[in-house]
Amino acid sequence: MIFINIFFTLLLLYILYSISIEDINTMLISEKKLLFFGISGLIYLIFFVLSIEKINIYDLILNKLSYMLIIFIMMYSIGIISYTFYGKKALGIGDIKLASISTIWISNELSFISLYISFFISAIYSLQGRFNRKLKPLQQYPFAPFLSIGILCSWIIDKI
Repeated sequence: MIFINIFFTLLLLYILYSISIEDINTMLISEKKLLFFGISGLIYLIFFVLSIEKINIYDLILNKLSYMLIIFIMMYSIGIISYTFYGKKALGIGDIKLASISTIWISNELSFISLYISFFISAIYSLQGRFNRKLKPLQQYPFAPFLSIGILCSWIIDKI
């Protein structure tokens, strides 16, 4: 089981790094990478369920899908509210999908912790950028790197 955890940790690290670099360079996240992220997560879930016989795969997948929907709606609402009040999107659809797909990889509770970590680190970055005058008011910047850090932190917390 330890080799499976190491393999999936390295795979997760690679995928999140790739998505973060793409978002930094283009402010977009490709659907192919998000699809690969989701399919890899499902494969991880299957290995996880096979290692623990007491878990029903169908219940687990249904539970994960419901949390994906909750996070998608929550993040999408943040995007709509920011657009309504400021006329700019605070979150792109790629960021929203990345956050919701991450629930496949990490536990439901840790999905919310990963979002807290992401928003907290992003707030520090934003405040520092404003303080150093490198960011203008309401300037958009890539959020996937912050999501990736939050997801990786939650993954590590889950494995400890």
